[in-house]
Amino acid sequence: MSFFANLIIFMSETDVIHLFFPWMLLLAFIYGVLQKYELFGDEAVSGAIALSSSFLAMAGIYFFMPENIFANFGAILAFAAFAALGFMIVMAISGIDITSLEGRTGKIPLAVGAGIMVIGLIVIAVGVFPVSETISEISFSANIVDDIIMPVLLLGFILAVIAITSS
Repeated sequence: MSFFANLIIFMSETDVIHLFFPWMLLLAFIYGVLQKYELFGDEAVSGAIALSSSFLAMAGIYFFMPENIFANFGAILAFAAFAALGFMIVMAISGIDITSLEGRTGKIPLAVGAGIMVIGLIVIAVGVFPVSETISEISFSANIVDDIIMPVLLLGFILAVIAITSS
């Protein structure tokens, strides 16, 4: 086996991949937000708050979430990056300068963040409440992903491109 394969196996066995990297990402994100908005003014206070909140968040995730949540989260991030790149390519092909949209689209990050938060809350609620037993009792003959979710996502993407390019 190569050095990198042994390194990945070692990091997986010692929970470095499952705990340390997400903790570092969360720590950097919280510290960056605290520094950007200057909530406390002092870098040491912002660092201490970011450090403690990231430790608490990771402890909560480690003890109360499924084991492979970060692998799934990584896959979701990769898919989101691929979708964002595809969106940027479609925008470039259609002749829209993304930098010219700064003044008009100030609320887009807020709407995307709110949408991600709502989806996250729904996912958490589905995990906490016995929704899977209720859904398993309902019978229908449709493939949910192919027949419902993918057409809705495609329609939303097409409508977003049309709305941005037509304005």
